[in-house]
Amino acid sequence: MFVKAVKIEPITGIKVYEKHSVLSDEIERVLKDNKSIFKKVAGSQYLAMVLADRYLTIFFEYNSKTKEANVTTAYPSSRKQIKSYKRLAR
Repeated sequence: MFVKAVKIEPITGIKVYEKHSVLSDEIERVLKDNKSIFKKVAGSQYLAMVLADRYLTIFFEYNSKTKEANVTTAYPSSRKQIKSYKRLAR
């Protein structure tokens, strides 16, 4: 999956930072980096698991025509998600 643009609503960026200490810049950088593992979860909603400076899990809606990701939430990955990421990244 190729992400050309990342859209994070200001209220979403604030919520993600205050609740999970994940910066909007960090989310944008890892989604555009193409080292994420993407998984479709429902409709146009996707999950990205990535190891950057730390393991992150990011949920977003993806528009395949514009290649734009609209982030809904992001947080540090749980142990279970990290284990899944390591298994899939082999």
